[in-house]
Amino acid sequence: MFKRLGTLLLIASLVLLTACKNSEESSSSSSGNKNSAPDNSSSESQDISENGPNEVGDVYEIDGGTAKVTAISNKETTAKSGPMQLTVKRVIAAVANEKTPFIELELEAKNTSDGVVNFTPDSIKLATSTGVQVEEPSLDESDDLLGEYIGKVKDSGSVFYIFQNEEDIENLDSIRLRVASPSDENATALGDKMDIKINLEH
Repeated sequence: MFKRLGTLLLIASLVLLTACKNSEESSSSSSGNKNSAPDNSSSESQDISENGPNEVGDVYEIDGGTAKVTAISNKETTAKSGPMQLTVKRVIAAVANEKTPFIELELEAKNTSDGVVNFTPDSIKLATSTGVQVEEPSLDESDDLLGEYIGKVKDSGSVFYIFQNEEDIENLDSIRLRVASPSDENATALGDKMDIKINLEH
């Protein structure tokens, strides 16, 4: 009697184990198929440059969307007038969100003297090889840069020039910058105006 009952219990246990195993395999297979299924809900998009813009055609993230580079210069250009030294570290011409053309200047200004010098790199005039001139950068988009340099200090940031038409920065060979001369506390000029030309790749 006990032997027969034991045999029945053993058979029941084997049946139960087999059923559980088949259920786990089915669940695992279903999960695997779910993970391997292609996601058709994602839309196509341009590759975003993770290291920032380095060459023409790069798409990179900006506040409010993305921008695509149409021309660029990664070569630093330095000019000096009186005690002030201005370095244009990089120039980027790009189109933001496929509708707003702009040029960005990455700048560094340095007072090489111990005196107080007035200098305004955020009011540089810019002219393009395409025949367009912009009197000053966009205050809304540009960084706040020092206007008064007290002794041997330096400052850096970006200024942005906004254009009306994408054609204004198409096939951009170069830009020319006119920078007001530095002055002392009595508004006496300490040097000449800076005139900087920078060639770009496009």
